[in-house]
Amino acid sequence: MTNSDKNKGFTLVEVLVAVSIFAMVMLVATGAVFSIVEANKKTHSLKSVMTNLNFALESMARDMRVGSQYSCSGECDPDFGTDVFSYKANRSVDGDGVYDPESSTDRIEYSLDNGRIFKYITGLSAYPITAEEIHIESLRFYAVGTAEGDRIQPKVLISIRGYAGVGVTRSEFNIQTTVSQRSIDS
Repeated sequence: MTNSDKNKGFTLVEVLVAVSIFAMVMLVATGAVFSIVEANKKTHSLKSVMTNLNFALESMARDMRVGSQYSCSGECDPDFGTDVFSYKANRSVDGDGVYDPESSTDRIEYSLDNGRIFKYITGLSAYPITAEEIHIESLRFYAVGTAEGDRIQPKVLISIRGYAGVGVTRSEFNIQTTVSQRSIDS
């Protein structure tokens, strides 16, 4: 056996150094994978929130747009807003199939209760229109032109603030939309 045959393998020190470097690279790579998984969870949470809020807001805006006789809890103050808003629907919504534009039935009201937006139809019970995983901290309606005969086109700004998720997946949001009544105010 020659001297060159003895030196063909790796020494223990070389193997330990190689394994240590490999372990450090794997540790960094594993951390990156966990970060990507957490970012994916947060993105999924935010997408779920946006989809649900978009549906709720569009539903509210669509009905408000064709409604009439806008009213607020207390006075409709365009500077401070209100947390409860109601209006007369343009169709029968209370389940009796009868629509009378002059009666006080077929009114829809939106309000905040226990971190969720609720829709209340006169004569029926209230039901939530936002998902449980979404926590609404503030729901405000800023209305102008709600007085009968004020010659101002009724308009409502809806402002929603809240969050979804917990811990590192918590996503906060602040959404606003403006709705103007389709019928001309006289």
